Amino acid sequence: MNILERKIIHEQTTLCSCIVYPQFVLPRHRHAEYELMLFTRGRGKEFVGEGVLDYQAGDVALIGSNVPHLHLCYAKLYPGEGYEPSAGEALQFHPALFPSRMDELPDYHSINTLLARSQQGLRFFEKGLYDELLARIHALDGLEYTGRIIGLLQILERLGQCRDVRLLSDVAYNRANDVALAADPVSRVYDYLFNHFKDEVTLQDVADYVRLNRSALCRYFRQHTDKSIFQCLARIRVDHACKLLAYSNLNISQIAYESGYNSVPYFIRQFKELTHLTPSDYRCQLAK
Repeated sequence: MNILERKIIHEQTTLCSCIVYPQFVLPRHRHAEYELMLFTRGRGKEFVGEGVLDYQAGDVALIGSNVPHLHLCYAKLYPGEGYEPSAGEALQFHPALFPSRMDELPDYHSINTLLARSQQGLRFFEKGLYDELLARIHALDGLEYTGRIIGLLQILERLGQCRDVRLLSDVAYNRANDVALAADPVSRVYDYLFNHFKDEVTLQDVADYVRLNRSALCRYFRQHTDKSIFQCLARIRVDHACKLLAYSNLNISQIAYESGYNSVPYFIRQFKELTHLTPSDYRCQLAK
C-alpha cells in the first residue's frame, strides 16, 4: 500500500511539538519526526512498519523517524458495538534536534539505543508510565528553547529506562530522514489522492493541486509510474477496503462507501480486477 508523506509544521521556536488528536483520521502515513503517542481514549489497531498490535486508552507507543504507521479505531471498524472513538496526544520531534554522531557520545547512549529501536515501533507497559508521561508532555508544552529540549531529553531518558517494552515490527524500517518530495509532481499527486480518495476525484482537481495542465500531468505521471492517476486511485481505494474487510464488521455496501465508491457493483468489479477476488471471497479467505 502506498504511503502518505506528511510534513509536520512546528512553531518557529521549536522542532518539538505537542499535538492533540481528538480522533484518528489519517491514512497510512509517515513523517521525518519521531512520534511518542499516548492513547487517551478508545481502542483499535496500531500498524507500525510491518507490525500490528491492539491499542487501548492508557497505552504508550514510540514510532521511529519516517516509519509508516496507521491507527484504526474500533468505533469506526465495528459501528454499533459500543466502542467509543479513539483519541491521543502525541509528542513529535525532529531528528535534527540530536547530534549527528550521537552513537559515539556516551552521554546519549540510552537515548540513541531507544531511537534506534523505535524504527521497529515500541510499546511500553510499565505501570504508571502513562500518567507520568502525560504530565511531562503537558509541562513540556509550556516550555521554549533549551528548556523544551531538556524536557524532551528527560522524557526519552525515562523511556530508555523501561524494561517492559515490546517491539511492534520484526524489521527495523530504515529510510533517509531528509524526504525531499514537496516539489515532485508524482508525490503531490499521491498526496492529493490519499487525502481525497473518499471524495469524488476529478483530473482537473488533481491538476490544479499539482499546478500542471491535465495533459502534461497525465504524461508525466504515466512516464514515472507506468500507471494512470486513476489506476493509482483505484489501488488506494481497494487497499483501504481490504483493511476494512480484515478489521471491521462493516457490510460490503458500507465498505464501498467508506472507500470512496458511490456504486457497489462498480466497487465489486474494480476490487475483483485488482485482487482477483470479490470482497466477500476476500473476507472469507481471511477467516480461514
